[in-house]
Amino acid sequence: MSRNDSRSDRRDGELTLPLVSELPGGENFVRHSPSQPVDPQPPGRPWADPRIASGRDRVRHTVLVRERGYRMSEAEQRLLTTVGTFRTVAIDDLVRYQYANNRRQLAQDLRSLKGQGLIRTHRIMVGPRGEVLEVLALSRKAKALLIALGSEDGRQIRHVGLVKPREIAHDAALYRMYEAEASQIRSRGGAIRRVVLDHELKATIYAALAKARSLPRFDYTRVQGEIARANGLPVTGSRILLPDLRLEYQTENGDLRKVDLELATRHYHGAYALGKARVGFKLYADGPSAARLEARLTPGRAAVPEGPGLTDAILSL
Repeated sequence: MSRNDSRSDRRDGELTLPLVSELPGGENFVRHSPSQPVDPQPPGRPWADPRIASGRDRVRHTVLVRERGYRMSEAEQRLLTTVGTFRTVAIDDLVRYQYANNRRQLAQDLRSLKGQGLIRTHRIMVGPRGEVLEVLALSRKAKALLIALGSEDGRQIRHVGLVKPREIAHDAALYRMYEAEASQIRSRGGAIRRVVLDHELKATIYAALAKARSLPRFDYTRVQGEIARANGLPVTGSRILLPDLRLEYQTENGDLRKVDLELATRHYHGAYALGKARVGFKLYADGPSAARLEARLTPGRAAVPEGPGLTDAILSL
């Protein structure tokens, strides 16, 4: 769900399962998502597949930034890069996806990074039972360090600090959604080039639209459509729809593509979710959220203006 929508439904911290559908016109649920091409650009450096390594990747070296020395291993650099890309990442997700369930190694790296003022831990209460979710965010020192280490390619934005505490659980879940989609891309021989968060797209869209605010309604609508097409986004009614996450990647054959991802939560309206899928977004949800959406979209249980319901299987990651 984009930030144009209510965040009252974004307090669940879990995301593990994708939604799948074979609805007429719903090709963009997980099993049938034709990715759209992006404008050709120089390939640049692929966005790294952040997987923990051993041996030399865990040896720390000294890096000087503004006359201050930091001790940094390649594994710790990958951790900072991942957190900065998504702004906030849950510690449990890093253990699972980046540290191969080796919590001790992550604890060692966090101890060193925190001691150098590069990363911070935040604890928030999520869910109806008030479970504690531990997430990480970069400091400004960390961003400067990543630049010094040469991990910035000029297009991938790294984020520091936290914004809007009520949205942290939702934002942390985006990394899990990324991992689900990125694993499919890598399995086909592809490589991630760039991760784009929804507020980055929003900033680009709003900056362009601001110049057209004074135009007559007809001309504004025309310009709005041109801006949406230029950014590969759909227009529904009078709104440009934004995904939660966009992945730009290179295929095995060297073609540049993109896929737009949407995180559906348990409070998502079924028809709204269906509409998002039909304009080309690929939807993911946790198990309980997917079950509720299926119930709302199944004929006989709830009214569905668009017709067919979401009845295909929920796939486990």
